[in-house]
Amino acid sequence: MSEFNVCGVLVMASPKKGAIVEQSLNDLNGVEVHARGDDGRMVVTVEGPLSRECANMITDMNDIDGVISTSLVYHEIDTEEPQQESAQ
Repeated sequence: MSEFNVCGVLVMASPKKGAIVEQSLNDLNGVEVHARGDDGRMVVTVEGPLSRECANMITDMNDIDGVISTSLVYHEIDTEEPQQESAQ
């Protein structure tokens, strides 16, 4: 069985460093900034095959200069059972 994780994260950044933080986030593998407000709030997704890796990525976002906080607001784990071929 394979697993794929999608995490929705609210990132609060210093408004003065918003553009730099946005670029830094977009440079991370599996991370995408979908919206950024003038007040420093950003809507971000983190995607990956393992929950632990996604959690570590969210934790690491706090080390980016200008990031004030990160909050996980959504987490979905999509699993797929391998399809079995029907006997004919």
